[in-house]
Amino acid sequence: MTILNPRTGQCFIKVIHSSVWAGQKRLGQLAKWKTAEETVALVRSLPVEEQPNQLIVSRKGMLDPLEVTMLDFPNITIRGSEMQLPLQALLRIEKIGDMILKATEPKMSLWSCYDNWLATVSPYTAFSRLVLILRALHINAERAKIVLRPDKNTVTEPHHLWPSLTDEQWIKVENQLKDLILADYGKKNNVNVASLTASEIRDVILGMEIQAPSQQRQQIAEIEKQAREQSQLTAVTTKTQNVHGDEIVVTTTSNYESQAFASKTEWRLRAIAAQNLPLRTKHLYVNADDISDTAYTYVLPKNLLKRFIAIADSRTQVAGYLYGMSPEGNDQVKEIRAVVMVPQWATHLQVHLPDQMPTHEYLRDLEPLGWMHTMPSELSHLSPQDVTIHSQILARTADKPKVRWDGEKTIVMTCAFTPGSCSLTAYKLTPAGFEWGRENKDMASPAPEGFTPACFERVQMLLSDRFMGFFMVPDDNGLWNYNFMGPAHRADMSYDLQLDVPRAFYDEMHRPSHFMNFASMETSAADEVDLEDEFA
Repeated sequence: MTILNPRTGQCFIKVIHSSVWAGQKRLGQLAKWKTAEETVALVRSLPVEEQPNQLIVSRKGMLDPLEVTMLDFPNITIRGSEMQLPLQALLRIEKIGDMILKATEPKMSLWSCYDNWLATVSPYTAFSRLVLILRALHINAERAKIVLRPDKNTVTEPHHLWPSLTDEQWIKVENQLKDLILADYGKKNNVNVASLTASEIRDVILGMEIQAPSQQRQQIAEIEKQAREQSQLTAVTTKTQNVHGDEIVVTTTSNYESQAFASKTEWRLRAIAAQNLPLRTKHLYVNADDISDTAYTYVLPKNLLKRFIAIADSRTQVAGYLYGMSPEGNDQVKEIRAVVMVPQWATHLQVHLPDQMPTHEYLRDLEPLGWMHTMPSELSHLSPQDVTIHSQILARTADKPKVRWDGEKTIVMTCAFTPGSCSLTAYKLTPAGFEWGRENKDMASPAPEGFTPACFERVQMLLSDRFMGFFMVPDDNGLWNYNFMGPAHRADMSYDLQLDVPRAFYDEMHRPSHFMNFASMETSAADEVDLEDEFA
């Protein structure tokens, strides 16, 4: 728990030992209320003249617990903040990290985050400098530490957290840290940094949620286009006759009942295009940029990946649950041994899976490692739909020990179809991403309110042919694709599993209605006379 006074730079860090959580359930809720109680205890211990006038909460989920526990302090205002201040980056500092690792019991410590800065700069400048440093440490700790030490002669005083630099050196360091933060933002959001305004740069550094200029221009262009279309009225004259033979001439300027539906995708063309998907498995690329140093490493056997791509569709997403285990002597590596194909239907944006989680004796010795799905195009980030689906699965299985997902071990693996190849990326949700995804209801917008790159982080994944994996499919003739049998799929449906190779997306068993249509087309008129009319 971190509490920062932005005026003085005093930082209270409360270490809550793991023994406090032993045997407890609903750790997420317990952590919030425990944090609120510790905050109240700290405020009570301060002299009246040092008690704050307001508390700014950087996590929305903390507002309710704090408002309840702070009833004894009606003069203290509690406010939420849209800024995603990376206070957790303080843990990357060696002095603070060592103190936390060596703690054997709950402990409160006081640190000065401004060192001796206030002797030469204002509290506003000191706070801005601290935010720059923490944001850079959160994005790329190694690069940030190199920037903070311009040369080998730079020293850090024993009672300081940061290197001792002159004002001129701090100006250079701040500019380099700003460039590091903006370069990371531009890379993740595919934005030209030079196009950002001064206010947008400030918002990026502070962690405010802003849209890329290209998205803003696109939305403005769409609104202007709609306005132009509405202003340009097209008159349509229609001549009809009533039952009396009178001719009626009607002129309309609206497009009501005159719009023609045109499908963007025709299943016949996509079925032909899907025949070329196995060729893409010759060129597989794994995205290894900006991966987390502390997360697990995931190893996917090539035989599972190649078959998964071969049975997919070039546009509609296809998903499967991942199960695996750690090799002996290396708990930081997770080998994916099984992919479970469950009944599903999907669009190009998201997959709809049943609430029931897979259970089978072959999965008993394996642990759930998340899920993977295909994508028609590559994104530079994890989509908000994936964050929401993953969070809902984590919340749904939290109280089911046999199928419970561990947020630290389960990932979302995306397989994007790029021209002539496939690109693989693995993501892990952060606690902030889990809280946001569990509450999110907007599954249509590409950028829902509250969604930020802080909701996820990339993890390392490898491809291997040293070991093989296996598939499991529903025991109902192996039917997993319900895109052509939509009404038969329900969120509360049940299914059993069997060991088998999954059928292709356009397998005849997945689309019986098409073959019924083919059969009716071949029925001749001569055969119809022998059919009895039930309503005659």
